[in-house]
Amino acid sequence: MSQVVVFHGSGHRAGCTMAAQSVAELIAREKKELTVLFAALNGRTSSEFMNESAVTIDEFKIRLKSGIGVDKNVLSPDRKTGNLYIIAGIEKEEEARSFVPDMAEVLLSSLQGKFDLIIVDSGSELDSGLAFGALRANSIKYLVFEQAESSIRRYEKMNDMYGKLNIEFDKFILSKYIEDDPLTVNYMSSRLSINKSLFFCVAHDDRGRISEIEHRTLLDTGSDRYRTDMLAIANDVVLAMNLEKINMKRKRIWNSFI
Repeated sequence: MSQVVVFHGSGHRAGCTMAAQSVAELIAREKKELTVLFAALNGRTSSEFMNESAVTIDEFKIRLKSGIGVDKNVLSPDRKTGNLYIIAGIEKEEEARSFVPDMAEVLLSSLQGKFDLIIVDSGSELDSGLAFGALRANSIKYLVFEQAESSIRRYEKMNDMYGKLNIEFDKFILSKYIEDDPLTVNYMSSRLSINKSLFFCVAHDDRGRISEIEHRTLLDTGSDRYRTDMLAIANDVVLAMNLEKINMKRKRIWNSFI
């Protein structure tokens, strides 16, 4: 069976896509023996950080609506890694409402066992059928916060809804993290009644705009600190798969492969 990991954002600018894609890239690069699928299951294209064209979920719409899954053979690995596969999100975002939760479940169930690891970017909106379907899957779930009051308040507003829908997050990521910001991990842990040990911090990096312009993640354009922070999350996933953790050399030259 595949290990499924779902990233969900507490707000549109929380950094969910960046975090999910970075973890997929990092594990694919450092664990060559694994086959990794990165799938954007939300109401957007979510291709901001891809510099190669990828098949979109639109191409499987009729099959998924009919309850027919996706064959791995129709997907091609990234040319540079050979073990990272991509399904980009909805190309025509105005048609997002035509994708229902069952379609995400059909997709994931059909690819279970075909990949060692499936990483899903579920965006930040529960009213997206694909996102809701992904969040219902048996998976490790990470909630991504931006270190901002608006992101925290949105989580507080949505928390009851998560409970009613039986959506439980296993770990929490505090993105764009600045050490001397008053919204510290200790503060958030206390305010939100979340155990401090469940948080990961990902340092703020000014090169985020460059990443979007160049269609590459911060693994490619960012700092060693960013890569170190993402490595901690990647290793959390790897250890959950009962595999040896990744030991990445510092100041390694990083090659883009999406």
